Formats: sequence, C-alpha cells, structure tokens
Amino acid sequence: MNDDPDYRPGVVLEELARLREEVINTRNLTIKTEHALKNLSTEAKAIARKQDQQEKKSLFNAVGTYALFVLVVGAGLWLTFQARLDKASADHALFDKKEAGYEQQLDQLRAELGRWQQVEREVLEFERLVKDGNKEKAVEAFAALRKLRFAGLLEDLIVRFKAEVAREKYDRGVELYDQGNFGKADEAFLKSQEYDDKPAYMGMLLFYQGMSAMRLKDFPRGADLLRRSIAANIDGKYLSEASFNLAYCHDRMGEKRTARDLYFRFFNRYTKNMYTAQAKRRWEQLKGE
Repeated sequence: MNDDPDYRPGVVLEELARLREEVINTRNLTIKTEHALKNLSTEAKAIARKQDQQEKKSLFNAVGTYALFVLVVGAGLWLTFQARLDKASADHALFDKKEAGYEQQLDQLRAELGRWQQVEREVLEFERLVKDGNKEKAVEAFAALRKLRFAGLLEDLIVRFKAEVAREKYDRGVELYDQGNFGKADEAFLKSQEYDDKPAYMGMLLFYQGMSAMRLKDFPRGADLLRRSIAANIDGKYLSEASFNLAYCHDRMGEKRTARDLYFRFFNRYTKNMYTAQAKRRWEQLKGE
C-alpha cells in the first residue's frame, strides 16, 4: 500500500480500529441515554395522569360541598374552590412544560444518534480506503472526520497521503506535458497544488506550469509562472529555458522593452545555449524598433 519504510500499516489499522470502537461506544451511550429519557418521560406522564385524577376527585368533592353549604359559608367556600382550580391548572402547566422539555431532549438525542451512526459509516469507509491504498479518496474522506479527536498517527498518515497524491499529480502533469497535452497538464499541476502547495519540487512544478500556459498562449500567466520558477532557483537547462521563454512571453505580450532587456541578459549569460542565437537576433530586431 505504501513504499515508505516508516509507514506501518498494521499500526495505522490498529489506530483506526480503536477509533471505530470509540465511535461505537459513544453511539451506544447515546442509545442508553435516549432509553433512560424515554422512561423518565413515561413516568412523568403517569404521575401527571394520577395527579389529574386526584385533582378531579378533589374538585368534585369541593363542588358537592359548595352545593350543600353555599348558603352557610358563602364567598369563603368559593375562594377555596377557586384556589384548588388554580392549583390544578398550574400543575398541568408544569407537567406540560416538563413533557415538552423531555421531548426536546429526545429530539436532540435522536439527532445525535443519527450523527454518530453517520460517523461510524464514515470511519469504516475511511478504513477501507486506507486498506485499499486509495490515498486520494482517503484524503477526501478524512475531511469529513476532522471533527473527531484523531490521534497524531492518523493526522501524520493524511499528511503523508496528501504529499504522495500531490507528487503523483505532478508526475502525471509532466507526462501530459511531454505528450503535448498542455491543457490536461496544467489541470494536473493545479490539482497537485491543492494537495501540497509547498512541495520540495515547487520550482519545477512552476516551470512546467508556466511552459504549459505559454503553449496555451496565455502569455501573462506563463510569464508570471516562469518568473516564479526562476525565483525558486531551478537549475540546469530548466533555468535557461525558463529565462528564454520568459523573454518570449513578454515579447508576445507586446512588452518590447522588457522583452529586449530579457533577451539581452539571456544571450550574455548563456553564450552557447541552443536559444542564444535566436535571443540575440530578436534583441537586434527589437533594438531597431
């Protein structure tokens, strides 16, 4: 799955198994809490019904008493009856509020349970991708799992995967460039930078990306990328080729003075390069314009 001598798939898979077990335990705890809350809600409803029946019986007796002694007691009994009625209403309101609170908590727990079930599926899928060596898809899948408490080992794994995917995209871009497929090559170089924007080979990536842009006649972008590749200290034939084509891009952009200066620097620095004669000839043409 991986040619890196420091990469230990057994340890990585053990860490993934531990993580999966933690997710399952959390999910099971959520289920237990949900059941306990359901039981509590059921008990509260039973208590409410029992109290409701008691209040109705008490109120019935109060009404009977009121009917028998209304002429004797008068307004005093009515106040007692009204107080009991108000208490019953308040008790109902309290239990309704508690029941609503339980239902809200149950809804939250159900949502939490659904989330942990989804996390479990995501962890299993991530584990499968790691086992299969599908680094690009594993990197994408890991993005959904960052909210979990991952051990450093898995973070290191993803960093390694991203670097490897970036290199694969870069190598594929070079192949496509050599084949003359400059549009696809440029796409591959851009994709490579999505996985690693500061690789050790950044100078060469900028060189090929700049050459691809130039071949696609995007001279402003080609000039920018080639200038950045030169600043990244590429060496050998690539530096001379980048320098000549930087002048060529400015030439095609109509920036004659800049192109003339760059051609001049080039043929004075590279006296025996394959582009030396061409650079000198074009410099003389621009000097006369």
